[in-house]
Amino acid sequence: MELGRDTTRKIILILFAAIAFCIGLINLGAVLRALKYVFGILSPIILGLCIAFLLSPLTAALETRLFGPLAERGSKKGGAAARGLSVFLTLIIVAGIIALLVLLVLPEVQDAFTVIGSTLPSAAAKLIADLNGLLEKLGFPARIPGGGTEGWAALLDRLRAYFRDAFESGGLSGIASTALSVAGRIARFLLGLIFSVYVLMQKEKFGAFFSRCVRAYAKESSVARIFRIARLTSSAFRNFVTGQLTEAMIVGMLCFFGMLVFHFPYPTAASAIVGVMALVPVFGSWIGAIAGALLALSDSVTKALLFILFFVVLQQLEGDFIYPRIVGRSLGLPSILVFVSVIVGAGTGGIIGMILAVPLCSVLTVLLRESIDRHLASKSPEKKAGIAPPGS
Repeated sequence: MELGRDTTRKIILILFAAIAFCIGLINLGAVLRALKYVFGILSPIILGLCIAFLLSPLTAALETRLFGPLAERGSKKGGAAARGLSVFLTLIIVAGIIALLVLLVLPEVQDAFTVIGSTLPSAAAKLIADLNGLLEKLGFPARIPGGGTEGWAALLDRLRAYFRDAFESGGLSGIASTALSVAGRIARFLLGLIFSVYVLMQKEKFGAFFSRCVRAYAKESSVARIFRIARLTSSAFRNFVTGQLTEAMIVGMLCFFGMLVFHFPYPTAASAIVGVMALVPVFGSWIGAIAGALLALSDSVTKALLFILFFVVLQQLEGDFIYPRIVGRSLGLPSILVFVSVIVGAGTGGIIGMILAVPLCSVLTVLLRESIDRHLASKSPEKKAGIAPPGS
């Protein structure tokens, strides 16, 4: 059998791909290091694209509703000015929200930990004494050991001395490496922010360039499908971000009003932390619960335990009703798929995996449904026999 030129080319490409795959498996460590190095280089660009994607809806809304008359004048300068003002105002709004959260949280957190440092020893000793009294009334022979307030104070002194010695022994080198790491992260963030501004200012040009690349290098039969998947992915991530922000605001407000009703200390700081951490799907709010419990600990150990109980109820409300209905419904996902995707994403990619898993699951679910429908339609006996299905 004579092989054509296209068939020979495909066979050669498959052989080279198989050889490259085997070499990659043999040198997996080197491949992972190379990928990590490349990802480190590209991280400002990836971060900039993510920032631009998150800020694009607000920028578009401001450009359409606030600076629409300026853009509708028909001149190129008017459209560019409207886009520039929209991007600038978007950055100001986001920076203002972040600054407001920091100003609300930091003073109360500092005050709470100051109170905790002065009251924790006596509160813990009182709690142990109360628990021992309860055990005695119930007839249990065992007792919780407690050294009194002096013992807790001595423990705190030993912890301070330990951290001071660790700092003095290797503190300078640790400070230098930490400072370099922080400086590198800040530099990457600033580069990503600058790149996001360029993307927001010229997103139509980027979209047109992507379209030209797809039409130039993809087969004609695949172009429409690639564009559909791109639109589907963009819609899924946009709906996810909108739903996640809505869910975080609802959880933060419920936490705030609940803390006011039950007279928990520092409701503003605790609810702000809980709301921000709720941006991490399903499990993120528990990180905020730890911070809220620490803030409640400034009042008493009992308040901290009651806050944990209150948050368990709030978490059940969020996990069973709020999150699946707001985020799951905005993506068209059943509740069970939301939970499964979050668990799988957490196991494979940590916090970033948890955040990306839900919209990716939405895209894959839609594509899978379409594939199933096509295969069922092609195997339909009515279609093969030329008979219309019932109800048509």
